[in-house]
Amino acid sequence: MLAALAAPALAVPTPGTDALYTLDADFDRGTAQNVNHNAPNNDQLQLDRSTVFFPYVNVAASARGTMVRIDVNTGQIVGEWVSAPDGRGRNPSRTTVDKFGSTWLSNRNEGDGGRGSVTRIAVIQGGTRVNADGSANPNGDYLKGPFAYNKCVDRNQDGLIATSRGLGDIRSWTNAGGADNNGGVTTAADECIINYSRVTGSNTRTVAVDAQNRLWTGGQDLDHELLDADGAATGTQFNVGCGGYGGLIDKAGTLWSARNFGLLRYDPATATGACLDATHGDYGLGMDPVTGEIWHTNFGGNRVAKLAPDGTVLGAFAHGSQNAQGVAVDSDGNVWVAHSLNGATTVGHLRTDGTYVGNVPLPGGVGPTGVAIDSNGKVWVTNISTNNAQRIDPDAGPVGGGGHPVGAVDLTVDLGAGAGPYNYSDMTGSVLGEITAPQGTWSVVQDSGQAGQTWGTVTWNTEAQGSVPPGTSITVEARTSNTEAGLAGETFTAVANGVTFAKTGRFIEVRATLTANAAGDSPVLSDVRIRTSERTGVFSCQATALNLAGIISTRANPPDVPCVDDHETLANVQLNAGILTVRATALDARTDQTPDDLTGTPPSTSDLATARARIEQTRVTSGLLTIELGVIESNASVTCVAGPGGGLVPQFAGSSTIAHLRINGVTVNVGSAPLTIPLLIGSLRLNSTTTTATSVVQQAVVVDTLLTDLVIGEAKANVEAKPGQPGGSPCQV
Repeated sequence: MLAALAAPALAVPTPGTDALYTLDADFDRGTAQNVNHNAPNNDQLQLDRSTVFFPYVNVAASARGTMVRIDVNTGQIVGEWVSAPDGRGRNPSRTTVDKFGSTWLSNRNEGDGGRGSVTRIAVIQGGTRVNADGSANPNGDYLKGPFAYNKCVDRNQDGLIATSRGLGDIRSWTNAGGADNNGGVTTAADECIINYSRVTGSNTRTVAVDAQNRLWTGGQDLDHELLDADGAATGTQFNVGCGGYGGLIDKAGTLWSARNFGLLRYDPATATGACLDATHGDYGLGMDPVTGEIWHTNFGGNRVAKLAPDGTVLGAFAHGSQNAQGVAVDSDGNVWVAHSLNGATTVGHLRTDGTYVGNVPLPGGVGPTGVAIDSNGKVWVTNISTNNAQRIDPDAGPVGGGGHPVGAVDLTVDLGAGAGPYNYSDMTGSVLGEITAPQGTWSVVQDSGQAGQTWGTVTWNTEAQGSVPPGTSITVEARTSNTEAGLAGETFTAVANGVTFAKTGRFIEVRATLTANAAGDSPVLSDVRIRTSERTGVFSCQATALNLAGIISTRANPPDVPCVDDHETLANVQLNAGILTVRATALDARTDQTPDDLTGTPPSTSDLATARARIEQTRVTSGLLTIELGVIESNASVTCVAGPGGGLVPQFAGSSTIAHLRINGVTVNVGSAPLTIPLLIGSLRLNSTTTTATSVVQQAVVVDTLLTDLVIGEAKANVEAKPGQPGGSPCQV
């Protein structure tokens, strides 16, 4: 029997701009689907050994043109949605569930222009019912977060999800001006209606989801088409002259599509299809989750066939009625057959070895057409003539053939007048959930507390237990919004491990998808760290035109840390200290940082800090010594550049120039290279550059004496680590 999806707890967003998820308690802050951190493999995530699917049965109320979603544990109807825009063909007849719990349905009355249509209804769990202004109201038209799980889309970005409350609460889909005639949901009031796609198969019946979450469709004209995970055409279309009714994807990814002119078996890997005759069956399709064998009913003749995955007939068996439509197989070796709309009042029960167990009576149920296995291993049947759905407990009822319980109805759900449920399809998602999609997800929402926050990196599997065996994968995606509800309206974008990206919004949602290989090996997600683009350090900068024994004249950015844009000028100055007298004109000091504000922006190769000091004329005297200098300019910079490991690192540069130099009237040639000239009172050092791992200091002129030091034209550019970030840099996050 299948494991049930536990009732989700509300996943409250994790506060912070830098959060590490590595322990069991950390992972419990997020929402897990088909992954676990069970002992002995604690403090890490791996795929469930038995895949779990969502606790709903999704019933096409064909005659009413809607879909009804039922909680399989309580029987509560959680919502009802119209299946197509106003003015378009409806009459949905099949439903199937994608790997994220959303439901695709087909509209068999749509054939305008030779094209059919399919619609996807997303799933949402948790939240609080509210009015349009966000005030609490148990009967409100909206849901307000936090949500335990949400695939609906906040199209109007009001921070709420407008969606159905239950049976009969069907929101409008006006299709004003024909806006959605050719696809789209722009006029759908219900924000859990997320896709409406026109497809080549007219009067569409077949809907089946594959392991890539793509949708295979087929119509009465025998045209089949593949849509991608977003509901867009992929360019894969074919017609081999059969199929177009109920369908499924088997363990190998093969498409089976029933009834019209034979059973279609199509292999996407080779793009080849075959039409199998009526000895294989002609109506409902089901799959054994253990063996992968296909079960196919015949509408008449008290016959259900068992097929090998290659299409070989392995046997045909009686199921207890002359007519049949839907068929489903559970993981305990039971086959369940809906005895059709021709006035039947039973569901047939046999074993996968062909043993007939007995018929399950349906008290108050007439016309069973569809049958499916829910997340608890119970059986759901939809009754077209009595407008209800019934749940069968396979372990109840009298003992039948082979010594197995026949089963008995333990719950009946009224779908309302005029529902006309059909549904011989995978209306619970058991086929996909158990077999076709061996993958799971873990997602978490983090709250920076600041609107417009720029997020920077997601890093994962930094611990030794993290692993990605051959053929497996871990894909990490992110989306952001200024409201939690608004996240659902944003598109996930794949992010690279530890590589800076730029997404803005107060909230970030990160989703990790774990995919097994064909052998069933699971990757292991050991840890995830989500950080904003807050850098681990800052730039510092300073420019000083003149510094005589600590007497400063014309300094840009006196605090030095952090670097800021500053510009200071002075027409002329005379300073005296010790044995030196200095006169200078046109003093200029400037500092600059790009970007001006590092907060909320990720590092890039255009980031830098610069300092420049410039003096037009300078005269230094000391007793019999006179030093005259022309234009002096000193520059220092630090720039973020690509490092050897792929990240950014600071690169420092310093240079200075002196237009001319005369000492006691004698001209001295000076270039840009360092030069030291002995003096009677000390030394004269020119073009001095001092570089460390975190700084550069450029000094154009230094007069060094025993009593007094003079520095003319000094520029500095540094990187400074933030507290708690040893080795930090503005080039890193």
